[in-house]
Amino acid sequence: MPQALLCDAARALEANNIHIVARSSLWHSPAWPDPADPPYVNAVVGVETRMDPAELLACLHDVEGQFSRIRKARNAPRTLDLDIVDFNGLVADGSNGPILPHPRAHQRAFVLLPLREISPGWSHPATGETIELLIARLPPGDVIATRRLAPFDSGER
Repeated sequence: MPQALLCDAARALEANNIHIVARSSLWHSPAWPDPADPPYVNAVVGVETRMDPAELLACLHDVEGQFSRIRKARNAPRTLDLDIVDFNGLVADGSNGPILPHPRAHQRAFVLLPLREISPGWSHPATGETIELLIARLPPGDVIATRRLAPFDSGER
């Protein structure tokens, strides 16, 4: 079940000194680039960490590996995909770590809609465009197809 997987991944982040300070709802979206693949469940979390962006990305990849993520083909179906959307407003070209902000996040309803939940005042660090403007620019079909499923709680009772 995707919710359980995301809760387990969140606990793995916490175990790696990545403190989750905000969680969006869980969101359903068609698979991309092939909508015939199983649909995705997405979420955005806000975190605090002492890691720099390169260390954080390496840690995210390690956590993905704990959940059987294998990187073989770009955009292939995967068990878990953890990305850095924004790192304290840093803009970086990828020469010394990840490209920041995420180079395609502003084009994806499955990123922007949950991001708006936890950070409604967010603006794209490189362009200054507001999240509302970025969402308004998305293809309407993408926004309609991306829908809120349920709260993303810690999974602990």
